[in-house]
Amino acid sequence: MKDFFKRFRIQLLLFLAVLGPGLITAVADNDAGGVATYSVAASLYGMASQAFVPLTILLLAITQEIGARMAIVTGKGLGDLIRENYGARVAVFVFMAYFVVNQGVVLQNVSGMKSALQLFHMPWQISLIFACFLLIALVISLSYKNLQRLFLVTILFYATYVISAVLSHPDWGQAVKDSFFFGQKEQLPHPSYWFTIIAVVGTTVTAWGQFFVNSYITDKGLKPEQLKAEKIEVYVGSVLTHFFSWMMAVAVAYTLFKHGIQVTDGYSAAIAIKPLAGNLASMLFAVGLFAASFLGLTIVPLATAYAFTEFFGYERSLNAGFTKGRVFYIFFILQIAISLLISLFPKVNLFKLTLYADFLNGAILPLIFFFLIKFSEDTRIMGEYASKGFSKFFIRGAAVVIFAAVVASVFGRLFV
Repeated sequence: MKDFFKRFRIQLLLFLAVLGPGLITAVADNDAGGVATYSVAASLYGMASQAFVPLTILLLAITQEIGARMAIVTGKGLGDLIRENYGARVAVFVFMAYFVVNQGVVLQNVSGMKSALQLFHMPWQISLIFACFLLIALVISLSYKNLQRLFLVTILFYATYVISAVLSHPDWGQAVKDSFFFGQKEQLPHPSYWFTIIAVVGTTVTAWGQFFVNSYITDKGLKPEQLKAEKIEVYVGSVLTHFFSWMMAVAVAYTLFKHGIQVTDGYSAAIAIKPLAGNLASMLFAVGLFAASFLGLTIVPLATAYAFTEFFGYERSLNAGFTKGRVFYIFFILQIAISLLISLFPKVNLFKLTLYADFLNGAILPLIFFFLIKFSEDTRIMGEYASKGFSKFFIRGAAVVIFAAVVASVFGRLFV
């Protein structure tokens, strides 16, 4: 027994040493855009919007583990590997596609913060400007370690969605059944349903997340001997983020969907929940939306800044001062500034485009998976840590299925 506790203590210390990248990246997938997408999807299709939960958990876990392993073994970000192995032209093309999708996600997060401030009945223009400036100041001034602590504290606020779900008084057994298609098979033939499912997958298994976990781990400087502990952290993060997203869907499905109320964003979902589940559920939903916006508005621009500096060979590290890493920080600030200026117009509500933005996120996943497959299986790059076995076939199958679903849903929306 004494040996058991000793081994447990050692494993726990190893886990705590690597804690951060996998958990933060996975949970940040549930950013403001994610909250909006889950809310819209659940209001349209109930718990059937959470179909394929086991498969998406597995997909997120495998892809994030591959990214973590590549970062630890090579000491390079995904952008570095693409530039070095495919040249500048391919790097520019991939980055431009990645930037367009990410800027849409940043816009969603600024709009999400704007909506949360409105739900709190605050003067949102001044508050939004202050929040964005505070966020930028924190990223520039805090070290990697302190910024990571801030991220981990922010994740605690996602518990508000669990409470909101409980206050909606769901039938838990039926919710589980409907999530696995046991009760909503009539949705299967509809192209709009598959469009929504791709958006849900795209906001859960994000393109930016594949770059961020790679770059963030490289920045942290983890070593091969920490790979096993990091793999566990990635798996824990994958399960936790799906737990939170499932709870968001429950909160909406057993209030709005149950009463035939459809919404277009997280803001209208929080408002509509109030008369059905009470003021507390609505306010908790709003608190969760603010936390998700804050986390997403930090992580996603950082992911783009990491990628830009990797693709084009600039200094990038959260431990670098502003002068040394000015290109990295300026690119981070630029994305937030663009989104803030657009969001300050009173009638602009970018949440209405949420399904389309997250559909694009899902649509470029096969391209990102291509690079993950090529690099992770290359023994020249990965040596003994090259991918083998189940993960090789699963990620290939996922890329094919997502691509087919994207084509089918686009065709269906255009011609059916």
